[in-house]
Amino acid sequence: MLARCAHCQKTFETDRFGVQGCPHCGQQVLLADPAAAPPPSPPPAGGEAGPTESGAGAPPPPGPGAGGGWGAPPGGWGPPPPGWGAHAGGPAPGWGGPPGAAPPAVESEAPWVQRSRLGNVRAFVDTWKLALLQPGEFFRAVKVSPSRPAILFGVVAMTLSSWVQTLYGALWGAATRDYLQRMLDQVPQGGRLGNTWMMQWVSGTSAFGTVAQIVAAPFLAVVGLLVWAAVFHAMLLILKAAPRGFDATLTVVGYASGAYVIGAAPVPGLAGAVAFVWFLAVVGIGLQAAQRTTPGRAWAATLLPFALVCLCCCGGVAALGSAIGRAFSEGRGHGLSL
Repeated sequence: MLARCAHCQKTFETDRFGVQGCPHCGQQVLLADPAAAPPPSPPPAGGEAGPTESGAGAPPPPGPGAGGGWGAPPGGWGPPPPGWGAHAGGPAPGWGGPPGAAPPAVESEAPWVQRSRLGNVRAFVDTWKLALLQPGEFFRAVKVSPSRPAILFGVVAMTLSSWVQTLYGALWGAATRDYLQRMLDQVPQGGRLGNTWMMQWVSGTSAFGTVAQIVAAPFLAVVGLLVWAAVFHAMLLILKAAPRGFDATLTVVGYASGAYVIGAAPVPGLAGAVAFVWFLAVVGIGLQAAQRTTPGRAWAATLLPFALVCLCCCGGVAALGSAIGRAFSEGRGHGLSL
């Protein structure tokens, strides 16, 4: 018969019951005879041995309370914010999988959802660090439905970035306007252009334009976030890589939009480019984790829209060049006939 050692958890063949040594670790193991009461166990040399019968005495496999729980993502979060993973400490409700099989991880609420307990600033910073610095683990364990918290997070990040950029642009435009005004003062009749709408447009210091950008920023953020999510999800549907629905894609895009905060850095052009590239990187990793799909399909869904745009642009330029060439040839032909 086959027995299991209660110490090293290895199995071995035996033809008798009673106390005997494990051929693997050398510890004493008691195999109880089911037809008779088990005799008292002698004290083992290396520790206490429990009764076992064909491996029945082996300790149960690690459960939800051992080693951080089933929901702990591989690799760990690092030091998680307080409250994160509070719902990831055990198997999913109603788990009926085979014994010994690892149950699926229970999804947890992001710190951003716990704003009432953590405070708005701390919840935003903690969520930003998890989503932007550990996207694989974060999107594998975060709740994807409902997606409203992720949308709000993305709108806040994009709006803050837009406001900072607008105010920075207004200050920079005011300095530019003063410089242009000094140049115009040195030109005859140039001072008359100082307060015209043209000067305001060139320097970008129109008060109405600045206020309009600040007011419109949240609405433009919502539209942009939904458009990006729709484009990525359409690609996922084409690739048959969206088993968890639109909410999962929207959650990824919402939390990944936190990268736009980087665009608020006072480095025109460079900060925005870095923010956009980081956003795409987080989206690619997040779609794989949240939609439970393969890396190839996730990255294809992320980059295909840009490839299609490039193809369309190249096709448009080629068609325009061909049309100009034909028109030039026809004009030259008419000139020769005359």
